[in-house]
Amino acid sequence: MSGPPGPPPIAPALPRALAARLPFYYGWIVLACLCCAGFARQGPAVATLSIFVEPLTREFGWSRTALSGAVSLGGLLAALVSPLIGPLLDRRGSRLVLCLAVLTNGVALVLLSLTPSLAIFYLLFCIARMNWAGPFDLGIYGALNNWFVARRTAASSIANLAQMLGLVAMPLIAQFAISHDGWRTGWIVLGAVTLIVGFVPVWLLLVRRPEDLGLAPDPAPPAPSLSGAPAAPAVEPSFSRREAMRVPAFWLLMIYTAMVFPVQAGVSLHQAPHLVQRGLDAVTAAMIVSSFSLMSVMATIGCGFLPRRWPPNWWP
Repeated sequence: MSGPPGPPPIAPALPRALAARLPFYYGWIVLACLCCAGFARQGPAVATLSIFVEPLTREFGWSRTALSGAVSLGGLLAALVSPLIGPLLDRRGSRLVLCLAVLTNGVALVLLSLTPSLAIFYLLFCIARMNWAGPFDLGIYGALNNWFVARRTAASSIANLAQMLGLVAMPLIAQFAISHDGWRTGWIVLGAVTLIVGFVPVWLLLVRRPEDLGLAPDPAPPAPSLSGAPAAPAVEPSFSRREAMRVPAFWLLMIYTAMVFPVQAGVSLHQAPHLVQRGLDAVTAAMIVSSFSLMSVMATIGCGFLPRRWPPNWWP
């Protein structure tokens, strides 16, 4: 789905200089930036918060229900603000949206190290979680869809792979920081990783659309020709928001997403404290939590190539 492109902004100087000299398509640089943003996104992921549940409940006496509420409220806020982000994304592109999201998350994660009360924890974590569930998804896949058509499936698989690698790494980074110097240091380290990995490449190198650099999008594969004449490139489908909402497949995807994510988030949040209560040490629990994401990494690599050989309506 795409909206009106709006007037093309002037691309930053560094991407313009690189695009003129690179021997390959600049979209791969864009994809690398999106991978960095996707990796850095996972600081406020539920699996990462799971590592903090036990030390937070031990120090403050908060219940797991109270911590779960922060996850739920953050997701609800994301649902409310996402419709407002779409028009901004169409006008200004993913660079602005992702830079603001990474910067906000990095600062919020660092400030979580100063948490004195449950109210302050809710304020900061809900902001970070709202960014996790809204601007990151819209910014990453909005830019990816602008740059890739023929190889969109492979590019999406690579972007998902980077996000899953972030979900493998962030709980381990948090646990090692907590083991070294407490949970407050854990939040600081996560915020620093978010800003260094996510903000710098996006700010320097991400470009809204290939047209902003005088390039064409990765072309769609040619439509089949029955006459034997050279096939014309397929036209990329485009939907306005109103048109998309009239398509049954849109609502099917919405229902699926609404049903699957509460289950996934609920399990992920309580993994680490459950394992610690069962007698495992915190480092081992963090490694087990990360191993679930590692399985997702393996599945992502395979699923990226399935549509070429296996129709999507056959998928389980």
